[in-house]
Order: sequence, then C-alpha cells, then structure tokens
Amino acid sequence: MIPSEEMDQNRLSFLYELYKRSEGDPRHGVPYEELVEALGAGEPLLKRIQRDLQHEGLVELTSLPRITNVGRTVIDHKHRGGRHLTIGMTHQGVRLMEDILSNLSHTEPPPTSVSPDQNAKV
Repeated sequence: MIPSEEMDQNRLSFLYELYKRSEGDPRHGVPYEELVEALGAGEPLLKRIQRDLQHEGLVELTSLPRITNVGRTVIDHKHRGGRHLTIGMTHQGVRLMEDILSNLSHTEPPPTSVSPDQNAKV
C-alpha cells in the first residue's frame, strides 16, 4: 500500500505533467502513452492515479479513432484497433492545478516524475 503523502506526491506529479503538456487548456488532450513515458513510472500505477483523478472529475480519458487522408482528412471507423487514448484535464482540474501552483513556494518546483519504485507496491 502506498502511504498517503507519497500517493499525493504521485498525483501532484501526474497532474502537473498533464497540466504542463496540455498548456493548461482543458480542450487539449495529451496522448496517454506520451504521459506514461514522461512520468517514468509503470503503467499500472499511473492507470490507478488516472482512474482516481477521473473519478474525482479532475481528468478525462478519451478514445479517438484513427484519422486517415484520402484526398481529405476523414475518420477511419473501420479500424477499431487504431484508436488512440488521450487524457485531458477538466476545467475543475485546471483550476485546482492553478491554485496549487500559485500557492507553492518559488524555491521548490513541482515534481516532474512519479516515483517508479512505487509501482511494485501497488
């Protein structure tokens, strides 16, 4: 089991990285794989954090169909396996992150990676 403050630190890292990559715009989704790679932790831990944050209404996960070009851009509905997961912040998540960032001391920046050794404890 992950101690509460370590989980809070991991959640903050997750939110901060998503906020940074989405440029604080709730309409801007980030490819899920890109976020997993950037945080440098195992996918099971990040999936648990993502689900918790999604349940709280701070993030949302979307599935986008593959887009192809056939003279014009079209959505290819035939290839179900071609979907890409993106994750974005909700308006509530953006407001929370902006509040956190405004209250942080300027001497210690927010963490940018989730502790990978916590993955084994999930």
